[in-house]
Amino acid sequence: MKHIFKKHIFYLLLILIAIIFLLPLSACRKENDVSSSSSPDSSVSEPPVSSEESVVPVVSEEPVDNGIRLVISSPAKRTQTVTEPDFTFSGTSDPAESLTVNGAEIERGADGIFSHQVTLSVGKNTFSFAHKGETKTYYITYRYVIIESFSPSDAQTYPSGSTLVVNATARNGSLVTAVFNGQTVELTKENTDEEVSGEFVSYNGVFRLPSDNIQDLKLGKITFNATHDSKSESFSSGEITCQKTDAIVDYDPNATPTGGKYINVGSGYIAEIVEYNAETFDGNVSDAALKNGSVDWSRPTNNYLPKGTLDYCSTSHVNYKDFNYVTLRAGYRVYLERQDKPYDGKKPVVRQYIGSLPDHNEISTAEYTNNGTHTIISFNTLWKAPFYFDILPQSYNNPSTRDYTVSSVTYNYIDITFCYATLFTGEIAIPEDDPLFKSAQVIENKNADGTGVRDYTLRLFLKKQGGFYGWDSYYNENGQLCFEFLNPKAVTAEKNEYGVNLNGAKILIDVGHGGKDCGAPGFDVNNHSEATQNLFLANKLKAELEKIGAEVTLTRNDNSTSSTDDKITLMKKIKPDYCIAIHHDSNNKSSLNGFGAYYFNAFSAKASGFVLSQTQNSTDIYKNFTFKWHYYFMCRSTNCPVVLTENGYISNSYDYGNIINEEKNILKAKAITRGIVDYFNYIQ
Repeated sequence: MKHIFKKHIFYLLLILIAIIFLLPLSACRKENDVSSSSSPDSSVSEPPVSSEESVVPVVSEEPVDNGIRLVISSPAKRTQTVTEPDFTFSGTSDPAESLTVNGAEIERGADGIFSHQVTLSVGKNTFSFAHKGETKTYYITYRYVIIESFSPSDAQTYPSGSTLVVNATARNGSLVTAVFNGQTVELTKENTDEEVSGEFVSYNGVFRLPSDNIQDLKLGKITFNATHDSKSESFSSGEITCQKTDAIVDYDPNATPTGGKYINVGSGYIAEIVEYNAETFDGNVSDAALKNGSVDWSRPTNNYLPKGTLDYCSTSHVNYKDFNYVTLRAGYRVYLERQDKPYDGKKPVVRQYIGSLPDHNEISTAEYTNNGTHTIISFNTLWKAPFYFDILPQSYNNPSTRDYTVSSVTYNYIDITFCYATLFTGEIAIPEDDPLFKSAQVIENKNADGTGVRDYTLRLFLKKQGGFYGWDSYYNENGQLCFEFLNPKAVTAEKNEYGVNLNGAKILIDVGHGGKDCGAPGFDVNNHSEATQNLFLANKLKAELEKIGAEVTLTRNDNSTSSTDDKITLMKKIKPDYCIAIHHDSNNKSSLNGFGAYYFNAFSAKASGFVLSQTQNSTDIYKNFTFKWHYYFMCRSTNCPVVLTENGYISNSYDYGNIINEEKNILKAKAITRGIVDYFNYIQ
């Protein structure tokens, strides 16, 4: 019985094994039958599939992800409010994949870089960028404002008798008024140049604060009103306080000469320059000048006063756009304090205190020296009074509109006027081999009524018209007033790429921005900001100049912060023969492109022109060129010729492609080097 049972079990296992093997075969036949019956031509049998063909893997037609993602470098924030209708998005993407904004394809470069300009509608605008399955949405609100900003905005305290300039940046064509301390003034449009003109312009008005008040006065707030296209806006400042008079001022008419630039500011309050130097502005400030903005125009016809300079000054201040100016008896105004950009806060320029000064000054020649690089003339003085420094005769296109363009270099002498000097002794004998000057003349200036000596002028005649290259002034360790004039650097011909050996010529390259100030952001803000590309080009230029013997110094060698004070302090230390600033331009209008060369002082115009000419004629990199006068900070330095270059628009996709291209940067550096060489050849 047990034997029979085991036998049955054996047969059952055989049947089960057969079922397991026969089921797949049956299914396969069933599938083949179905396929055959559904074939368009069932009478044609399919060829057998070999075992080798059956194991060939199916290749996917989907593209391999290369890891490149959509990066929008500008704007930095997804949500923001702007006051201009033109807006630009820029960034990078995978060129092999589509990039759309709100469903429309965006034009890009071969490397995926894009600069997409849009015109905003008033209110909230939505832009959705789609790329490789990823969507980034931006909300840009175009606020149709009438008053964009106003000053003063916060609570402020001003000295008794101050001139308070109120300013509103408002839509062009607006009617703007300010109400303060019971007075209403209509703000007038500030004269603007083409850099700052546009949809919004600056409007200024003037209020005079009470004077000789014996206690602090709280005068209330300033209310700004503006109307444009039947729409109105109104804003108020913080509380304005007028301080009590804290100085005893003796208005001695004998303290101030008559004629010239002199202003009677009293004789009891003294200003002392405490910075390495102080930029001067025109002192006779009319209400019109305050309104049109010329109150703080930097002009090549004004000069810097060295640290230690003393003069009587007004007890009241001129306030303009949150900066206070003090007026000197010599006819200048200087900043009370200024900003060391890009740092926040302000540094004192002058120290004010009650005191008295001599009623005149006395000048005597101390020493004439020539150390090879500079001609230095020093003077003994009774006290450290101001002076005027003029490069004459030189005309400019239209100074009344802040256009100091030099059409041709015509100056052939230098005038130094010693304020309040009623006595000048000694002679200045100019040697025949002096590289700058051929002779000197001392001129006695009379008072306005033709009687008495007002001051003295030293006139230094140049050896050739336009043959002047830079200057500086300071008080030395002996308290003597020194004027230091840059001699023309001698160079020699050489059989090299540039045909010259610069023989140790000192060249300072100001590398724009850096550190906490990145400048204009690039399309890929992490790699190609303006600060980064400025240094990139500066190093290429440094290499070219050093190949031909120049001693080159950069204002920064890495991504560190180089402030305005850092730059000028370095310039005064190394005393270069030439300075060139490297920048890249940027604009909301991404279509703008090209190269720019700028100057401020008349003796820098030729140097700037040579760089422009070589860049324009020896490269095909740029589509447009700009050559003009401008008041850029670095250009205003007087130590040597200074050229500021804008080497393409980082906001323009065409220029940007060249900005990040190493070979193009080498070509740019070579062109600039040829322009620098042309300048040194010119001054021989």
